[in-house]
Amino acid sequence: MIKGLLQKFHKPKRRNPAQRMLTLRSAPVYYLPITKCGSTYLKNLFYYLDHAEEHAAGIDIHSNADDLVRAKAVDEENIRQSPHAFAVLRDPVDRFLSLYFDKIYGDGPNNFADIRAYLAEEIGLDLNRNLDADAHRENCIRFIDWLALNLSFKTDMPVNHHWRRQSSRLQRVDSLDITHLTLDGLSWQLPLLLGDVVPDIKQAMQAVKSDNRTDKPFARTEVLDAMLVGKIETVYADDMKLYQQASLKWQPWLGYHSEVTEDETIRCFTATEHPINCVAITKIGRTYLRNLLYILEHEKEYHDPLKIHTKGASSLSDLTKREAANEVSFFVIRNPVDRFFSLYFDKIYGTGTHSFPWVAKRLVQHRGFVHEANLTAEQHQANCLALLGYINLKFETESLPDINSHWSPQVEMAKKAIRFGLQPLLLEDLEQQLLHIAHGRIDGLEKAMQAMPHRNSSPKPYSKEEILTPEIARRISDLYGDDQALYERVKTAWRETGHPPKL
Repeated sequence: MIKGLLQKFHKPKRRNPAQRMLTLRSAPVYYLPITKCGSTYLKNLFYYLDHAEEHAAGIDIHSNADDLVRAKAVDEENIRQSPHAFAVLRDPVDRFLSLYFDKIYGDGPNNFADIRAYLAEEIGLDLNRNLDADAHRENCIRFIDWLALNLSFKTDMPVNHHWRRQSSRLQRVDSLDITHLTLDGLSWQLPLLLGDVVPDIKQAMQAVKSDNRTDKPFARTEVLDAMLVGKIETVYADDMKLYQQASLKWQPWLGYHSEVTEDETIRCFTATEHPINCVAITKIGRTYLRNLLYILEHEKEYHDPLKIHTKGASSLSDLTKREAANEVSFFVIRNPVDRFFSLYFDKIYGTGTHSFPWVAKRLVQHRGFVHEANLTAEQHQANCLALLGYINLKFETESLPDINSHWSPQVEMAKKAIRFGLQPLLLEDLEQQLLHIAHGRIDGLEKAMQAMPHRNSSPKPYSKEEILTPEIARRISDLYGDDQALYERVKTAWRETGHPPKL
């Protein structure tokens, strides 16, 4: 009983998870260092961002912890709500090889001399110089087998943070709900994450040269075999799962970050004599945008606003990235759920001159679609599921360029706009956000908006809330998960900063 009371009243104080995070003096950015996951480079980057110069110690910055700022004074809730709190994960196989060549076999100034000697005696690790790939593989097998025991606390040596699981480090800040980046995608993921609050992040990343990278005598493929990879992935199973989840999350953004050459151009709708350009994506205010640009250019409405997509009705410009940056250049994105219901009521269930009766007919014949007036909410729900099944089949059987633009993922149509640095706006806040980024540079823009009442919007017998079911929401998310991620990224930036994110 006394022991229980002592445990109750003398329970160790829980360490504030924010204390484990680094932050900047210059911006509300929060980083959890994980050893052997680019932490040397990132600590040097944080120092550079606050001091505009590299740390004098460089590779040995870990020994100068007082020169970096811990987030211990930051409220946990601020970090939890921040879109700029992150950790960097690494492929456990690459991390293991880096540990082996950098700290265990390597004989540089930062290796673990005592651990090397211990492992040579304990598990017969071969530390002779000029080993061939087979000998390194044998060393790695011996080492990973020993790590399996060590991480299970079955050796006489404590777990070292250089080989501690990444997942165990993350568990200590689990309550902060931070974003996971990947080391192999850091060069483009970090600017994407922090560009809103650190506009010069790319330049700083290029300026920082200090990273703890050891040259390896053999390529990964020469040392690894299936058995060794299997052992590493078993010992670090949770790490592999987290890394793969993070990689999958960032996968949709990969296509947006190839460099744009100086002479490469992007074709945009424009209004001659006005520095305004847009990439108009189907089912995301495209009719409205083209009519708006037409009024700006001609100072009058197009004679048939809903048919403005007729060839020759709009002016086009081919712009370099530099030219686009010097003008008001943008694209618009939309909540995928709203876009789907617009497709359903406007093109599939609707019977106007711009509807798709051939799609409706196929759905009626093959998917139980009901194409009649005065349907119940439940009938519309069944129709929506039929349409989602049809779209899913198209995604599975057609290549991306062949998919109808009305239901093609908007991220695919936005990729080039993002590469060229066009500013993303939200359809639901289009007018106010466009006026914001125009900043008075487009004469007559507000007047043109007031003169442009036409939106290609079909009447809906039920609201989105009345038709949307968990099953429909899940199916839309399955088909348009990347669109949803892009939409949330842009919406969050506008809501929190009042500006579009730098994608």
